[in-house]
Amino acid sequence: MIPWRGGCPQREAALAWAARRWRSVGHEPVIGEAPPGPWCKAAAVAAGLPRGDAEVLIVTDADVWCDGIDAAVDAVHTGASWAIPHRDVRRLTEDATAAVLHGGELGGSLDQPAYRGVEGGGITVLRRDLYDVAPLDPRYRGWGQEDEAWALALRTLAGAPWRGAAPLWHLWHPPQRRDSRRWGSIASRTLYRRYQRAARSPGAMRALLADITEVTCDVA
Repeated sequence: MIPWRGGCPQREAALAWAARRWRSVGHEPVIGEAPPGPWCKAAAVAAGLPRGDAEVLIVTDADVWCDGIDAAVDAVHTGASWAIPHRDVRRLTEDATAAVLHGGELGGSLDQPAYRGVEGGGITVLRRDLYDVAPLDPRYRGWGQEDEAWALALRTLAGAPWRGAAPLWHLWHPPQRRDSRRWGSIASRTLYRRYQRAARSPGAMRALLADITEVTCDVA
C-alpha cells in the first residue's frame, strides 16, 4: 500500500523504481491516491484499501526500500501484531539517487548521517484487522507527526513491534513544506501531544481514535 500524490518528477521517478522493486520480490503495489486539498496520508491509504483483501498490509512510502521486508512479513504471519523491517534510515544524496535510478546498485553517498528510523514511518507491516482498530489519523494534514502518532496508537493497543536490522534506503527528492525538520505544523504538534497523553492507557487511546469519524481531507 503506497500512499501517493503525483506532481513531483523526482518522487514519480522514485515510485516507478520502487514499484519495480516490489514486483521483483512478489508484492504488487497498490497506489492510494490522496484526494484534492492538503496532503493526507490517512486518506491516501483509505483510498487504496478497498482494492485489496490481504490479511497483512505493507504500508510504505513511495521513495524507500528495505531488503528486510520478507522477514517483517513473516514475523506478522507468525504472530507479531506489527513489524518494522528496518533499523537505520539512510538518505541518499541527489547524485547517489540519480545513479540508483539509472540502474546502479542501491547505495552511495548519504545526505546526512544514518539515523534510527521513526516507528510508523518508512515501511510498516501489520495485520489488516489491526489497521481497522488503529488507523492512520486523517486529522493530520501536510507532513509531520502522522507516523509517530500512528506508532503510539499501535504500541498502546498491540504492544511493541517486531523490528528488523536491515537499512531503509531513502531516495532523494525536494523536501516537503513544513514548519521545521521536527514539527510539521502547530496543529500536528497539538494533536501529537494528545497521542502522547493517550499512550498511557489503551482506553484513552481507543477514545482518541474514536474521534475519527471519517477518513477525508476535503476542505470545507
